[in-house]
Amino acid sequence: MFTKSFDTPNPIPQKAIDNAVALMKHGMLYRYGHVDDVPESDNDLPSDASEVSKLEQVFCDYTGHQYAVAVNSCGSAMFIALKAMGIKQGDNVLTNAFTFTAVPSSIVHAGGVPVYVECTRQYVVDLQSLSAQIEANPDIEYFILSHMRGHVAELDKIKTLCDKNNIRLIEDCAHGLGKRWNTDNHGNKEGVVGHHCEIACYSSQSHKMLNSGEGGFIATNDDQLAAYCILAAGSYEQLYKKHLARPADDQLFEAIKFQVPNFSLRMNNLIAAVLRPQVALIDERIASYKDKYERIIEILSVSAKLDIPAPVEGTENVGDSLQFTLLGFDQAKKERFIAKAAARGVVIQIFGTLENARDFRNWKYSFEEVPAMHNTAEIISYTCDLRLPLTFTLEDIEQIGAIILDSL
Repeated sequence: MFTKSFDTPNPIPQKAIDNAVALMKHGMLYRYGHVDDVPESDNDLPSDASEVSKLEQVFCDYTGHQYAVAVNSCGSAMFIALKAMGIKQGDNVLTNAFTFTAVPSSIVHAGGVPVYVECTRQYVVDLQSLSAQIEANPDIEYFILSHMRGHVAELDKIKTLCDKNNIRLIEDCAHGLGKRWNTDNHGNKEGVVGHHCEIACYSSQSHKMLNSGEGGFIATNDDQLAAYCILAAGSYEQLYKKHLARPADDQLFEAIKFQVPNFSLRMNNLIAAVLRPQVALIDERIASYKDKYERIIEILSVSAKLDIPAPVEGTENVGDSLQFTLLGFDQAKKERFIAKAAARGVVIQIFGTLENARDFRNWKYSFEEVPAMHNTAEIISYTCDLRLPLTFTLEDIEQIGAIILDSL
């Protein structure tokens, strides 16, 4: 019915395939191993640098950060970010009630206790709820702000609130790579999301902008945090010297290297070989996503039975997925709608269900009593989630839109 399946990941470009094959023939997949002849090196990168080190540098070139550390997942990136900031066992950490389970899991992994913040009907953090949680938890020191499904909150206001209350901000940019924010005074003149915080964390899981199956990045402009993260990810002895996107001062590493645990969460060269050529395709992919997203919004805007909220002023939605909230539906109508769409090949998930890992009520490992996030519970119970794969055509999008309208 459609050109591709809704589960189709972003394609791997031929250059990435060639890189991976060459690397496998060579055999040096360890990120600190020396590879002197493969894969092909860019002219502006040292030929003797590992594929992971090259990737970290081109990733920085894209995001505008000074330093990046490639790790095995975005969850690992958030865990290391909290450890770098000095989290202690039992410390409270603010985060979205509407996000993916990997976010509170990283907090629990680091020994912290998640404190949840309500979301708005724009699917972003509610500033009133955030203020209330800060007031109720005056000793709280950390906030992992999740750009869930690429919906970007009021970053300047959030940063101001965090600065006022001495709260250290981490941005979960798993869905945020390439998203833009309308400011040029946070270290990046293009306003790329991930610069209001001390550390930004990214994902390269198969359904993200970059696809390596699993993978992630820690990005920062802070010398000391960067040194900690490099060591914690799995650098030992003086292997930090093999990093391209690192602080130049070796003493930053030498002063702390025996105090930092080696968590062995490194990315390997094979994953980096697959990823590096994709960085150059990010903006091209964004343009393709946006064309199709704008078309399906146009199609669905005629219906009064759903709400597709506009982005927060000054932000944009790249459109690699679509979220909308059903209006005036009860449980039975919701289930009929989902079934009708599925029968015609359009697979839609509801966030607020027993099996969905994005429903905070299912994160029982993180609380003794279900948090009273009433607004979030109401919103996610009738909010639909639909992937819009890069491989879909505009004709696919128009067909999907027609099926949704008919099912409604």
